[in-house]
Amino acid sequence: MHRIVSIFLFLTVVSGTIIVITSENWFIIWVGLELSTLALVPILCSNFSPRNVEASIKYFLIQALSAALLLNGALIQAWLTGSWSILDPVNNVTSLCLSIALAFKLGLAPCHFWFPDVLQGLPFLQGLIVATWQKIAPLILLFYFSQLTFSYLIISTGLISILIGGWGGLNQTQVRKILAFSSIGNMGWIVVTSIYSTKAAISMLIIYLVINTAIFLLFDYLNVSTLGHLNTTSQLSPISVSLVILIILSLGGLPPLTGFMLKFTSLYYLITNEFILLSSIMIVGSLLSLFFYLRISFNNKNDPFPQHIMSITTWRNNSIISPLSIKTWTISIFSVLSALAIPLTLPLYINI
Repeated sequence: MHRIVSIFLFLTVVSGTIIVITSENWFIIWVGLELSTLALVPILCSNFSPRNVEASIKYFLIQALSAALLLNGALIQAWLTGSWSILDPVNNVTSLCLSIALAFKLGLAPCHFWFPDVLQGLPFLQGLIVATWQKIAPLILLFYFSQLTFSYLIISTGLISILIGGWGGLNQTQVRKILAFSSIGNMGWIVVTSIYSTKAAISMLIIYLVINTAIFLLFDYLNVSTLGHLNTTSQLSPISVSLVILIILSLGGLPPLTGFMLKFTSLYYLITNEFILLSSIMIVGSLLSLFFYLRISFNNKNDPFPQHIMSITTWRNNSIISPLSIKTWTISIFSVLSALAIPLTLPLYINI
């Protein structure tokens, strides 16, 4: 794909998300979502391999279904109230349609079945857009929606997502599928927290975007596809071992890394609002996901599971000094922020 066409499509995706965030009209929101989806599909199938095209078609069909549900819910709301404003209280039918539509767009359980398969068929950079940027607009809509009404359906989908996100990744060896189930679990944490505190949910979303961007860029740089490939990362770059372990453990919420603030803030607001019993379920789901986070860390430091073949090669220092590329600087910045940004995030949480 030509570079100018790629830039134009990417700017269209960004503008569609901005339209959704800044609009208070259901029809304009639907237009923004469709604009972002239609511009993203050519980017996803730019490699034009059979697996890539299959994943792009699946993504388009699911997004079209969710957009149709959202538009139907908005039409029912406009028919009953005579207004397209998102600030008006919603009825039960509209609430059901919107909840299902947003669950499909975010990959929340039980509407998550498409997300691991689509992410597995995409390269890391295209998968990064699907797993991060495309989640922003539906999440902002969900935050608006959670302020209007207390929905037990949203809480239920969030809790099921946390459990399935931890349970589904246990038996996976493909790195993209592990990241997909990790994303499902983290979306569940953000969605449940948004019911009680929108500011905390937005802060958690920012931290999730930073950590996920770092891990996708790093795995793309190392060209890692399966857990077995992680054995050779120490030969590709000496520092890559430390970076992968730090980012993965940060994604798992290990203190004192940045990802710990995501889980800590969520539990603080949930327990403050007497959400104690179901918080225990969330912790159990987080412990399940922590298993495959540790699994990635063990494979990365040349301590693989028995079914993985360990390739022994030696890393040799290159005496030629060349300036670092923009991609390397980007990976380094996001890696530091995702692992050691506690001093930057503490004032944010204190203000909240």
